[in-house]
Formats: sequence, C-alpha cells, structure tokens
Amino acid sequence: MSNDFVLKKFSIQKLRIKASKDELIEKGRERAKLIPIEKLCEFKGVRRDLVQMIKKQESTMIPELMAMRHQRMMSNAFSFLRGTAEVMETDLRQGNQSQIPVMICGDAHLNNFGFFASPERQLLFGLNDFDETRIGNWESDLKRLMVSIQLSGEINGYSQKEIDAVLIRSAKKYEKGIKYSNDLKILDRYYLSYNITDLLKQAQNDEQMTTLLNKIANRAPKHNSDKVVQKFTTEENGKLVFKENPPRARRISEKTYKDLLEAFDQYRQNVSPDIQAVLSNFKVSDIIRYSVGVGSFGTRCYLVLLTGKDNSHLVLQIKEAMPAKYDLLNLSIEEAKKQGFEEGQRVITGQRILQTFYDPFLGYTRTNDRSYYVRQFRDMKDAIDVTKLDLTNFCAYSELCCYILAVAHYQSPTAPMIYGYLDNTKKFSKNITTWTKLYSQQVHKDYDLFEKYLRGEE
Repeated sequence: MSNDFVLKKFSIQKLRIKASKDELIEKGRERAKLIPIEKLCEFKGVRRDLVQMIKKQESTMIPELMAMRHQRMMSNAFSFLRGTAEVMETDLRQGNQSQIPVMICGDAHLNNFGFFASPERQLLFGLNDFDETRIGNWESDLKRLMVSIQLSGEINGYSQKEIDAVLIRSAKKYEKGIKYSNDLKILDRYYLSYNITDLLKQAQNDEQMTTLLNKIANRAPKHNSDKVVQKFTTEENGKLVFKENPPRARRISEKTYKDLLEAFDQYRQNVSPDIQAVLSNFKVSDIIRYSVGVGSFGTRCYLVLLTGKDNSHLVLQIKEAMPAKYDLLNLSIEEAKKQGFEEGQRVITGQRILQTFYDPFLGYTRTNDRSYYVRQFRDMKDAIDVTKLDLTNFCAYSELCCYILAVAHYQSPTAPMIYGYLDNTKKFSKNITTWTKLYSQQVHKDYDLFEKYLRGEE
C-alpha cells in the first residue's frame, strides 16, 4: 500500500444523473445491448487467494473473537457466504457488470431481510443490514440474494429441480418489483413500505405463513430496551450494569470507555433536534463490548445502557463502520483507520435510502481512529427462519425478498436504467439462475478450502 493514501469521501453524486426518466430508460436499453444478460451472467471462474483474502479481512478484527467467528462462519455453506462478502464482491468485479449504479445493500441475502419498527411503532419488513451498503451495480445485490436462496434451499433438503423453480420465480419477482416501482410516482415510491398487516393479507390463504407472521406480530413488540435490560444486565453496588460473558460480552478499558463517551456526545450532536431533546433525558450508565452477527462478528461493537430521569432505560448499539469489505482488502490497517466520519455516514445513508422508514435514533460518530454508527438495539427486530419453512413458503419468502430488493433499488434516481435493461432482455430469470448455480458450486469449494485451512491442512 502506498503511504500517500487519500481518503475518498462517500457521496451519492453518482446517482444524480442529469437525464429524464425516459432518457434513463433508454440508457438502460443501451446497456442491455452492450452487456446482454448472457454476458452479465457469464461465470468465468475465480482468480484470487481465498485464505489470504479472509486473513486480510480479519486482520482488522478483534483476535480473541476469531475462533467464535470461524465457528459461526463454518456452520454451513450459507453461513460461510454470509461471512465472506468481500470474496463474492471481488469475484463479481472480475466478471462482467452492468455499469448501472444504484444504492445497493452490498450484502443482500435471505437473512439480511427482516422486521423492524417504524418511528410510529408499526412493524415493517425490509432490508435490515447495511454494513456493506454503497453505490454499486444492481445485479450484485440480486446475485448475492439468489445464491443465498440456492444455498438455503440445499440446507432445507430441497431437490435441485425444486430449487430451480424457486430461483426462476424469485428472479421474475425482482423484474415485477422493478416494473411496479417504475409505474409509481416519485413520492408514492418514497413513502412506500410493507408492514406485517400487508403481509398477513397476502398470506391469508396460507396457514403456515399466517401462523408464522402472527407469532412475529406478537413477539416483535416485546423486543425492546426493557427486555434487553432484563436479560443483559445485573446490579452491582447499587448500580445497573451489563453482565460480562467473555469473549462475546466483555468489559472495556477505562480509555476505551472514555473514548466512547466522547463519541456518544458527538453522536448526540449529529442526530436531529427532536432526538437530541429525547436523549437529554438520559445519562450513560454503562458500556460493554458485545459482538453480533456473522460477517461483522469480530468488529468493534458496543452496547450503551442509558438511564432516564424517570428511571426508564434505552439501550443503543455503537457498531464499528469499517470500509466496505472489498475496499478494506485494498487498505492497510492504518489506512483503514483513517476513514473518519465517512464510513458511518455511508452506512446510515444507505439505510435511509433503501429502508425508507428507519430507526429515529440512527446516527454516526467516531473515536480518534475509528468510525461508528449508532442505532437502537433489538427494537422490535425479528426475522423469519427460512430453515423452518416448507417448500411453498420458502418460495414465497424468497420471492418477497427479491420483490422488496427491487423496490429498494428503485429509490435511486438512476433506477429507470434497470427498468430499461430488463425491458430489453429476454430469458433474464433463466440466465441468472444458471449463474447462481455455478457460483454456488464455487462457494462450496471455498467453504471446503477454508475448512481445510482451519484444520491445518492447507
């Protein structure tokens, strides 16, 4: 790495193309001629050192958490996919890309969709993880989601013929979502959301899905700060503090605690005035390091316990915002620490664009050398376990995620280009299904290779 590394600030300027909707659609049609779907879905194999890529990624993480991280990653091929977003992004960039930029999730897989609360306390469904969000090619998100469908289907024991049918239907649902969004007025599209009532109406003739959604509707509102306090805290010397449970939950040094207090003060200055007013009623009672997820497990993540003037509680999560994993591969550790506010801003910008209705406490901050974003911890968050779905409902859920992804992509002003591309494309679902199966085989090879490395058989 060069010593004259220059930090590139995140910007959405690439989405502000001076062209009418019709002109953008025509640009998309032109892209379909230059990079037809057969070329976009051509699998050329991979050219990289898998083990070195993962080791490079993990070099920025907390060493004592690596054993647990590997245990989580290696549960199955789908878990491995979740833990290696940088590997797939590298492979996608080595292949053909549409060069149609939109705000993407960057890590769109079945487990990164779920339920969350709107500011009005409605239970909504959509994308819910944005650590890898950035401006990128729309098909990167869709391809990752399709691979997760393939791998999850295998875990569930479906035949390849059954999985193929799910993949075809899911790809067609993405197309349908793009066409539906294209027909909406800009503000109608901006205000669009999917709450659990909408989903229950769609599933009214499906007993299993209705039962599942009703369980979530009853369970999710109980996921709140009071429940977290009950489960995660204890009283010591008359003070409420987080329980320590090494290595996942561990107390932090006085210096780190002080740095995070300063970062939290910065966060409070960055949020909207109404949230500043709410937070002025609370003081910090405790902070602990608490690791979550699979892909982000091992990064610096903390829980902040806030106690209100009325003795009520609010639990916020301060989560490290690293450079997107692909970009991180091209930076030294010191360069990665220079990201400033930009990475935290990138994450919350992506969430605000793709999720539309978002946590009102969402914000960003930094310490001297690291960037973070802040959000409520477990606030009405819930998810559907795809391993507990029968084939019919697995297909319905996969289609829903692809449809939601399309609607999220269409929040970008460049999205009419996707409509133009798909409008000028035949056999889209067939081609992307073929690519999905080929790349899924590569994931299995990578999984086996890394498993051998962990066993010392490299």
